[in-house]
Amino acid sequence: MLKITLALSLSCLLSSALAAQQLIVVISPELNATKVSMQRYEQHDQWVKIGDKIPVTLGRNGLGYAAFKEPLKNEGDGRSPSGLFPITSTFGYDNNLTFKLPYWHADENLYCIDDRNDSRYNKILRIYEKSSLPSSYEVMRRPDGVYRYGAVIGYNDSGVKGRGSCIFIHLNQSDKRPTSGCTAMDEAPLIELLKWFDPVKKPQILQIMKSECGKYREEFPGIVCE
Repeated sequence: MLKITLALSLSCLLSSALAAQQLIVVISPELNATKVSMQRYEQHDQWVKIGDKIPVTLGRNGLGYAAFKEPLKNEGDGRSPSGLFPITSTFGYDNNLTFKLPYWHADENLYCIDDRNDSRYNKILRIYEKSSLPSSYEVMRRPDGVYRYGAVIGYNDSGVKGRGSCIFIHLNQSDKRPTSGCTAMDEAPLIELLKWFDPVKKPQILQIMKSECGKYREEFPGIVCE
């Protein structure tokens, strides 16, 4: 049964990769690094660089694997997920005027549920009746402003309990300290990235260690392992 599950998971990843025409590649020098780089690509005859490589910030403990390898990504571990994931939507504090992906207006009623024992685990929801809030959640209109602009990484979309939740691309803190498991960057490149995402091109994010990049170049010819 485990072999069948792993085979199906790999098949889904490959199907997702073949469908994508936009890709952002985050390459880390080693497992526990927090300061890494990101490069955008679009698919033509092969994957072609778009724009410049930019610095980004990972979780305080680096990367954790979505499947197949240890350390597995788990709730509260301070690791950003390693693997290939869709970019499913964008969000921000203002009414959306420019982003093409589905957009969440992050008002005071928007939450992401990170309570692993709640049936709404890893879901973004509008909750108006505060008595129905679970024991643990993320306020999407955070007072520190790091969610003023962002995108949702489609990690653990099936909501497997305890495997991690509320994984985003968002703004850096002012001191650029590591995140709790998201991928963060400065404002100008983040806004450019969010405007670039095109739902027709099914954008994906690939987050990997540099030592693993060679095997992914077979699936994504043209990406650079730097």
